[in-house]
Amino acid sequence: MTAVVVGASSGLGRALANELARCGHALLLVASDLRDIDAIAADLRIRHGATVRSLALDLAREADPGARVAAALEGLPPLASVLLPVGLSRADDDFGLDAARIGELLAINLHAPFAIAHALLPRLREARGVIVLFSSIAAVRGRGRNVVYAAAKRGIESLYESLRQRHRETELRVQLYRLGFLATNLTHGLALPMPAAAPDDVARLVVERLRRGSARWYLPRRFALVAMVVRLLPWPLFRRMQS
Repeated sequence: MTAVVVGASSGLGRALANELARCGHALLLVASDLRDIDAIAADLRIRHGATVRSLALDLAREADPGARVAAALEGLPPLASVLLPVGLSRADDDFGLDAARIGELLAINLHAPFAIAHALLPRLREARGVIVLFSSIAAVRGRGRNVVYAAAKRGIESLYESLRQRHRETELRVQLYRLGFLATNLTHGLALPMPAAAPDDVARLVVERLRRGSARWYLPRRFALVAMVVRLLPWPLFRRMQS
């Protein structure tokens, strides 16, 4: 069976691709840079003997990413899972972005996952497959930073709820991960309030749970407590939070 990983060239996406290949899945890997994704695909073929196809796709500018991904699946084994660990954040996402930058963040973080999920739903329903969405601790409660990013990730949570409401688990399983800090290029060198999780560890848990039913999890799990505290903070205290 085939798994699609969107955002597969770095961080959690790359870790998921490696873990899925190790477990014997055929793969369609989607990322923006063809050279990066082709190199990863070749490595997975050599190390794991996996069937791997790569697709270069600029999610910020592609009008119909779902159609492109669906077309790239032709000739591969039946689709069983779609994992969408795609995301982009900016340090200046604090009401200072112009329209083009806002559009870029919304395209990558919200439009592309929506479009790809919609395009692949018929195949996933036929296979009784699973779609895995990724939100962020930033979406728990909107603040003056990561404004567009957090709003887009909250939209992903709404997509998860709508998919679960519309489909029985015998038709489609839907899983959502609310991610805390991961040790990626985006967090390298930052002074984080909590330790960052290794993408390989997170990927292992995600792949282990693919056969489970629809559910929502925090990773690392300690962020469930963080989210609860953030939600319960009285407005005067919450407003004073700066990061």
